[in-house]
Amino acid sequence: METIELFMWGYQHYFQSSAQTEAKDIFSRLASDLEPNVFLVGVLNEKRDDSHPICLEPEDCGYKPSEFAQVKKQAEYFEAIDPERDVLHGDPNAQKNHEQNLKLNALKTAVHEIVNVGSEYRNIISFCSYPVLVEQYWVIVVLQFNRDTYLAQYSLTKTKFSIFTINTSLLDATVEVYFEHCAKALGKPDPGSSLRRIFERDPDEIIRAAGKNLMYTPLGACGKFGNWYGLFEACNTISSLNYEGAEGIGRMLLAKRGHPNVETTLTLLTPIKLQNYRAVRKLLEMSSDEICLLSDSDYIYGLGNIKGSYKQCAEDLFLVNFTKHYTWELLHANHVMMRVTYRQPELPKASINKHKFETDIQRIFPEITAKEILKLWELILEATSQKHGTMVVVSSGAREESNRLKNQATVIEPVEITPQIMKVITAIDGAVLIDPSSTCYAIGVILDGLASDNGSPARGARYNSAIRYVETSDYPCMAIVVSEDGSIDLVPNLMPQILRSSITEAIDQLRKLKEEKIFAWRKFNKVIDFLSDHQFYLQPEMCDTINSLKQEVQAIGERVDPMAIQIDYYDFSPNPEMDKSYFLDE
Repeated sequence: METIELFMWGYQHYFQSSAQTEAKDIFSRLASDLEPNVFLVGVLNEKRDDSHPICLEPEDCGYKPSEFAQVKKQAEYFEAIDPERDVLHGDPNAQKNHEQNLKLNALKTAVHEIVNVGSEYRNIISFCSYPVLVEQYWVIVVLQFNRDTYLAQYSLTKTKFSIFTINTSLLDATVEVYFEHCAKALGKPDPGSSLRRIFERDPDEIIRAAGKNLMYTPLGACGKFGNWYGLFEACNTISSLNYEGAEGIGRMLLAKRGHPNVETTLTLLTPIKLQNYRAVRKLLEMSSDEICLLSDSDYIYGLGNIKGSYKQCAEDLFLVNFTKHYTWELLHANHVMMRVTYRQPELPKASINKHKFETDIQRIFPEITAKEILKLWELILEATSQKHGTMVVVSSGAREESNRLKNQATVIEPVEITPQIMKVITAIDGAVLIDPSSTCYAIGVILDGLASDNGSPARGARYNSAIRYVETSDYPCMAIVVSEDGSIDLVPNLMPQILRSSITEAIDQLRKLKEEKIFAWRKFNKVIDFLSDHQFYLQPEMCDTINSLKQEVQAIGERVDPMAIQIDYYDFSPNPEMDKSYFLDE
């Protein structure tokens, strides 16, 4: 009996592995806990006796081929109800392309419907690429994220202005650009066969392209469907210009002229083209918290501000906030959609996470009570509202440290502080020094400490001084650093706790690979990749066991399949900061 091939093309495993790596590199720059997962779905173009109708790569992606058994019938249904089906083109080639696009969009929708079943229960959110024909298979790339993390980011609800599709968030725009590069890579001969990356652009370039695409959304809101010029570049250039030595700080409203929620205070007799960067930069000097430049995304036509009650669901009024030199933000309804610094877009850093704060503070101060944690949380929230940035240090030795640092601090009579007091004492430079019971001993503290390998020249003095102080302190302590850009850091930034069994189960999988009759490199690579991602949690005895098993399993693989392309994995070594407190009780 002839064996049915269960693969689409010879290099599908390498392509999927590379697509996974690309996704991890790109999306980790936007949010650390998106947990991107990539797999391929292949739908046979025409029935053949020697090929499987559905192929998945990898096979253990969490789905079974049988779940896609009716995918073509489902695609036929989605094609039949597509409102674009009734659109007719006079040109035969255009009509043929239109009909093909309908079929492929329907197939994409059908695959998405299948992978989306149970996604809320599994806490994932899935996105599917446009199908690309590779040999005999229509290949769809499926990209999945942690659902909670993805949905925590602000996003618009409308996906179209007029007939044009728009991006609803920076993440949405980045997914679109990611799929464009996947399609380009799949369109090459033998995709995945090269040892080079499958994407021709690096992660930062891809995110810049996504940021540029996101700026088409306010363009669409302004009704400028034919003017796809560089609004992204215009904002970059304006933010980079000084005026009489001062950096550009101000605001610009983007909306159609005559928008019901835009009040015009001053109208320019001759509107200024947005690409007249120096003239726009000069006008920016007149803007403030009370007044903005008014733009229809083509011209600056006056000054004014938002009036009345703007209906957020309209999604047709946007704000560009120029915050400092070469830095600006895109906002909708007071939500920051994107922050751009020196042309590089990023998601706004989330405000301090309450759960992380509570768990970290309890791990640092095991004796602290729930009431004391709640009080500290209220104080920290007040401190984070300081626009110029500040720092609060919680130390079990706050009394002793206030005495040691008295020559570089303002020492006060110990007092249990309230949010109102916190607002006042964080208004000056220097750190606020309190103990876990919220008793303050000193304000305006200039922290000391030895230089640290964990410091970052890309961060400010406040953050680096917190690193130095916390790492060399004689007492358990935590520093909460509020930067001028609104970002908030906890120092130390403790790694999350995980189940010890997740590590031991991975080690058991390595042991089982030694006994399997049919050796599979992909299973080995998957286990090692998991352990690499969780290397921080590996204790010394675990590292010794893993390194020994890794060497044995690799030797078996080399004997079974000497021609296979292998990844050269380094030996694992323990992290000196790891201790048993990072493991959850089971």
